[in-house]
Amino acid sequence: MTDKDGEQELAMIAARAAEIKAGLDAAYSVEELRRPLSTRSVHALIAGATASTAAKLKALSARIEELEAGGVRYAGTWQRALAYQKGTVITNTGSMWVALRDTSEGERPGDAPDAWQLAAKAARPVVRAKATGEQ
Repeated sequence: MTDKDGEQELAMIAARAAEIKAGLDAAYSVEELRRPLSTRSVHALIAGATASTAAKLKALSARIEELEAGGVRYAGTWQRALAYQKGTVITNTGSMWVALRDTSEGERPGDAPDAWQLAAKAARPVVRAKATGEQ
């Protein structure tokens, strides 16, 4: 079975499930509701639920493939003059940060909690040695 055949079959099943749902939503008498469902109706309901689940799984699979294809975008050390896109990973003062949204210039990790998420905290503060000119 090709993907196109599968999609057509799913569309048919979804349409049939919609018909059954519309029928179930109609007003029934108490006597009609007490009657057991026919085997055909049960099979149609199961097929509709299966089609709905398959369509959702297909959409989720596509989203997962897209996410996995993107990978991690490491942009190096944070620069105040740069704007970063959502999902970009940077380092600042030894910690790793992930952009939660597109950021504008100057939004420093740690100072903008709606923009940055701490992913890995530095083990100890970074101490920079002063240049003395002596070697």
